[in-house]
Amino acid sequence: MALEHAYPIIVVEPQDLGNETVRWIQVGNFLHKSAVICSIGALISTPFLPRSVSKFTAIPLGVFALLCAGLYDLSWQFDPCCKYQVDYHGTELPTIPTHELHCPSPVVLVQRNDKYRKILHNSFALAVVAFFGWQGYLRFKA
Repeated sequence: MALEHAYPIIVVEPQDLGNETVRWIQVGNFLHKSAVICSIGALISTPFLPRSVSKFTAIPLGVFALLCAGLYDLSWQFDPCCKYQVDYHGTELPTIPTHELHCPSPVVLVQRNDKYRKILHNSFALAVVAFFGWQGYLRFKA
């Protein structure tokens, strides 16, 4: 309910629910970062490595990047949880009235703008598709 109302700070108090929420956000972060890093690796490894080696690095990296970006876009993009990050350092905890908390270690979620995050990994995924499409076109044309 609080996620759908898009509150700037959300405190998740039941320990089990908080841990589950943290894991869900971590999986989304992993998919996003994997998509970006593998896309960069696929795009960079092709021009800098010999062709005999690059096909064994660029293709798996590119496929994994596309899978991660696609899974993130299908599963996490419309989830209200993807708009939040966990406040691990406790910077937002002083702004919360602690006398109302019932849990000794609550999970604090902070709303973040994920517009640029989505643009970043989708741009890299499209660059990988375009690059591999171009490389495939050049190989089959010759």
